[in-house]
Amino acid sequence: MSWHPVLPWPIVVVLGLLLVGFTLWRLLVDSHHRVRWGLRLATAVAMVIALMGPAVNGAIARQAASDVSVFFVVDTTTSAMARDHDGEKTRLEGYREDMAKIQEEMPGARFAIITFDYTARVTMPLTTDTNALKTAANNLRAENSLYSGGSSVTVAQERLKLTLEGAKKRQPERSRVVFYLGDGEQTASEEPAPFDLEDLVDGGAVLGYGTEAGGRMASTSADGTTGEDIKDSQGNPGVSKIDEKQLEEIADQLGVPYTHRAGGDIAPALEDADPGTTVEGEGAAIETYTSLIWVFALLMSLLLLIDLFVTTREIGRLRRVEAGGTP
Repeated sequence: MSWHPVLPWPIVVVLGLLLVGFTLWRLLVDSHHRVRWGLRLATAVAMVIALMGPAVNGAIARQAASDVSVFFVVDTTTSAMARDHDGEKTRLEGYREDMAKIQEEMPGARFAIITFDYTARVTMPLTTDTNALKTAANNLRAENSLYSGGSSVTVAQERLKLTLEGAKKRQPERSRVVFYLGDGEQTASEEPAPFDLEDLVDGGAVLGYGTEAGGRMASTSADGTTGEDIKDSQGNPGVSKIDEKQLEEIADQLGVPYTHRAGGDIAPALEDADPGTTVEGEGAAIETYTSLIWVFALLMSLLLLIDLFVTTREIGRLRRVEAGGTP
């Protein structure tokens, strides 16, 4: 048995003294209505017990705890709109699905999102709020294709490095896991600068999206809406193709495995990713219990009904006496 007060303890104590004290006093001094005041005393006691929040103790549940900080590096260039993922889905849809699956596979971890197109930005800082992660992932948008002028697959290198350094400084005991999601298509004229992150990455994976045949891309606007398919300078449909060789080089630079994604279960892709540990039973303890307030609330209701019945009979008797009838 345990107690979980509905109101702060001092308020429960004061109310209890007032209710029980008054009804007990009336029971002692009003000899003509002992039954009514006895019912009200019992009701007051039941109310005080209910306010104290009686409960039956249950098991001790613990939240999953993780010593991992996860950083998603997501390609949001125009090629993210290519429709060659798991049928005719866009690659961006694949990113969202896999980010959700990774979150499910790593309960208790902290997550951050870095997106990149012509530049890189932290879209969501580290948080354990899974709802925030879902919202941020669902709100991922490809860059405005009107201003697309070429991008590098490693443009996020500096932003990622600064973010990882900050995380290591603040919480050096936590593993830092990086998941790079993209198609590896280099559209900038210069060669991509290599990822130089030294010992900042403890695990993760490079996840590749798209096909060798490629997929057509819908044009995008600033508000995320899509238009007609993009065409090249000759008026032919624009097609984006995956560059797995480039993605494998990025994986080597990060020191993580590369996996091509075409939908389906994410677990095999995480087997070699060394994403850190999730420890059951080592998180914050949560005591479970079954509340018994309803029992005393039901008892109060029953006592009040009986009190109402007794009072109604008493009023009827008094009226008959006043009318000169038989009491």
